[in-house]
Amino acid sequence: MPAITGHDPALLRDATLAHLPGIIARPNYDRSRTFPGLVHIGAGAFNRSHLAVYLDDLLNLSDQKRWGEFGVGLLPADKQIHDALVEQDFLYGLLLVDTDQQTYRIVGSLVGHLYAPDSIEEVIGKLSSPDCSIISLTVTEGGYFIEDSSGRFLADHEDIRHDLEHPDRPRTWVGYVAEAADRRMNRGTGPFTLLSCDNLHANGAAARKALLSFAEARSGALHNWIEMNISFPNSMVDRITPRTTDENRATIANKFGVRDLAPVVSEPFRQWVLEDNFVAGRPAWELVGAQMTTDVAPYEMTKMRLLNGGHSTIGYVADLLGYSTIAQAACDPLLRRLLIQFMAEVRPTLKQLPGIDLDQYTATIVKRFSNAAIRDQVARICSDGCAKMTKFIVPSLIDLLGRGEHPRVLPFVIASWLHYLRGQDENNLQMTISDPSLGSLQPFLDAGGGNAFLALSTRSLFGDLAFTYPQLVTQVQSALDQLRSHGVRATIEQTLL
Repeated sequence: MPAITGHDPALLRDATLAHLPGIIARPNYDRSRTFPGLVHIGAGAFNRSHLAVYLDDLLNLSDQKRWGEFGVGLLPADKQIHDALVEQDFLYGLLLVDTDQQTYRIVGSLVGHLYAPDSIEEVIGKLSSPDCSIISLTVTEGGYFIEDSSGRFLADHEDIRHDLEHPDRPRTWVGYVAEAADRRMNRGTGPFTLLSCDNLHANGAAARKALLSFAEARSGALHNWIEMNISFPNSMVDRITPRTTDENRATIANKFGVRDLAPVVSEPFRQWVLEDNFVAGRPAWELVGAQMTTDVAPYEMTKMRLLNGGHSTIGYVADLLGYSTIAQAACDPLLRRLLIQFMAEVRPTLKQLPGIDLDQYTATIVKRFSNAAIRDQVARICSDGCAKMTKFIVPSLIDLLGRGEHPRVLPFVIASWLHYLRGQDENNLQMTISDPSLGSLQPFLDAGGGNAFLALSTRSLFGDLAFTYPQLVTQVQSALDQLRSHGVRATIEQTLL
């Protein structure tokens, strides 16, 4: 595809912004007047497709306070991001991809970035500065040093021990934030908000537990100061942000005439729900589509039960049918019907929430899943099935059965997962099962994977469901038998009758 400009792609920089093709949206504000009131740890692809974009939208509203973001990278992989951003004056582009269209915009809200291992003292200085009102995090679900099974803080982790012994040379976000808090305490700098932006249930509570546990091991005075001076709002984030590919970079260069060293790719959809608990002020994110609330939990429940549960509903049957992407599965008419019926079955367990139209929300899920440009991998959706069943399927089932309802799709979803665990698809090809908790189902697997009661009586996954609702065991067993004897499509058809 030839470049629209007719020239070689221009390297993205402040100096080239005015010369980019007119179809590219770009900052309409003076970036030099933007101050870094928010320091973000982990300015990878998701942060730059989500929080930074909300800030950029807000900066484009001329009468708003000039909140910008200063990024910090802790991991070796962040060095490449840092170097690219420095080369581009901390500008980068966001490529929004849908099945039938692509748009590209320049984001200017990132006003600086440091690679922490090379700039430890400077990073601590940014975090402890009175100019910093919010420290935000995108450090992945596993980055909070909290053990899943027990909920305990991993104080014996090698990096945590290092940060406790060397507070002025931290490695982890916990160590950096604790040292910044200690300096604020000693200098009287003032409070700040620690905002988690990870896709993690009750992420603010997780951040609070991690930081307070670390601080307690370091100093009682620091622990008490943090309790009194830092707020930890929960938030819910949602935007599919796949890895940027060479094909994406070529599209940006050839179609939009830009050489972008740090582009981010995303779906058009985005959602952000925040608990309005910011002790030192915040940007007016509600003006650009974020939703402020006193309780994030019901919004999380809606997402987990419909979107995450919907992924599991079509994910396991998609793998059994040989599909590699969620879009392929969602565009299969039978699997689409299954997904729609699943969401209809789950909806009565959810509250009507301000800002959420469930008809629109469920229709959007189908559209998002069908976005062929995203190429979300079925293998990713199918991983960690034990945890996903427990979080995304079982709670809806408990609510429905407890109300005397007789769901049909939810028992099928469990059966399809159990059938998937054989590790063989409809064409007798081997599938890779990735699940660190699979050992909890060892009795079921050892017995050949055909006895539903052995699986459903695993209390760590299903609680007392098998003993309280014997009809559920009968339903799952029937679907499991049908899957083994008649295959995936015939069993889905029977379920949807």
